[in-house]
Amino acid sequence: MLLYVVSLQYENHVHTNCQMQSKPQNIQWLDSLRVLATIGVIIIHESTPVVKMSYAANMGNWWVGNIFDSAVRFAVPLFLMLSGATMLGKEYDLRTFYKKRFTRVLLPFLFWMVAYWIYRWMVLPSSKQPDTFSSVFLWAVKLLGNEGISKHFWYVYMILFFYLLFPFISRGVRSLKDKGVLWLIIGWALLSFSSRKLPVNFYGWTDHYPARLLGYLQYSGYLVLGYYLTKFSINNKSQRVVAAVLLVVSVVIASVSTWYFSRQSHHLDLDMYGNVTFNTMLQVIALFLLVKDTTIKNPVLLWIQRLISNYSYGVYLSHIMVIGIFFQYDIFWTMGHPAWTLPVLTLLTLMVSLLIIFVLRKLPYGKYISG
Repeated sequence: MLLYVVSLQYENHVHTNCQMQSKPQNIQWLDSLRVLATIGVIIIHESTPVVKMSYAANMGNWWVGNIFDSAVRFAVPLFLMLSGATMLGKEYDLRTFYKKRFTRVLLPFLFWMVAYWIYRWMVLPSSKQPDTFSSVFLWAVKLLGNEGISKHFWYVYMILFFYLLFPFISRGVRSLKDKGVLWLIIGWALLSFSSRKLPVNFYGWTDHYPARLLGYLQYSGYLVLGYYLTKFSINNKSQRVVAAVLLVVSVVIASVSTWYFSRQSHHLDLDMYGNVTFNTMLQVIALFLLVKDTTIKNPVLLWIQRLISNYSYGVYLSHIMVIGIFFQYDIFWTMGHPAWTLPVLTLLTLMVSLLIIFVLRKLPYGKYISG
């Protein structure tokens, strides 16, 4: 709905304040959105245990986790939209592009793959720890096949796949007029939503590769959506109010629908948390447009924004390990009511992850592997 309204305003841009731009004039919003996406991912991984553990046991706690989780469904789609916003629509030399992008993404990923292999081995009960080279190797291969080493790596595997295609996708969208890009996005949204319940294993690498490819294609439209929305601004106050209202409505729809469908099916139904539902698309579009024309002037907030944005990839790679270590020391949402433990844990996880990346970057060659 919001995308359609914005597109109509583009058609009438002479008479409105929502104007098409040749390129983003204020790139501070990219950092702001990257910060929100980074924090959103942490909140998802902190609140999901509340949602899964509290359902039917303590509905008060469950509602807190449900609202937190529903409010940040934008996180992964937003990361993809940022990639599309910053990288699509350009002409690339293939060799230069692949060298730059894969060095920036793949080297830190390989480092953290090894780090998670070591971490996962260390947290095994001593009786289950493989202790010979061959047994450790077989265990590591099995972990890669079953879970991709750590389940949150699914996104990195996907973005590496997209990087292979980026120069060609970029060339394709450049050849389309804006209305053609809009129809492409609408077609993607309809196809992705209609196929969202097809079984796709994003984590393991043992089988079902065609289904995994389909799953990647379901997400691919977010790249084009990010590219498309960079061309718009909503400077009119009434337009921004509409976007803010739709953002809140998306949270209400996700949380209430999750409760309703779970109640009707007599088991926890998290379908509305999906990244390719219309509601999630609405949420991320509204947030993207709201933040895009928002400027931060406070120097302290600007410093924090740039720090988190600069370290965002490293934070994404490391934060699950931080959450796991906290859990080993009983630093978990069950310490108290989730209304306060979730924000505190999110902040702690973010701060420790930032510290880890900061320290790694101070080491020789650390900037190449930290993320």
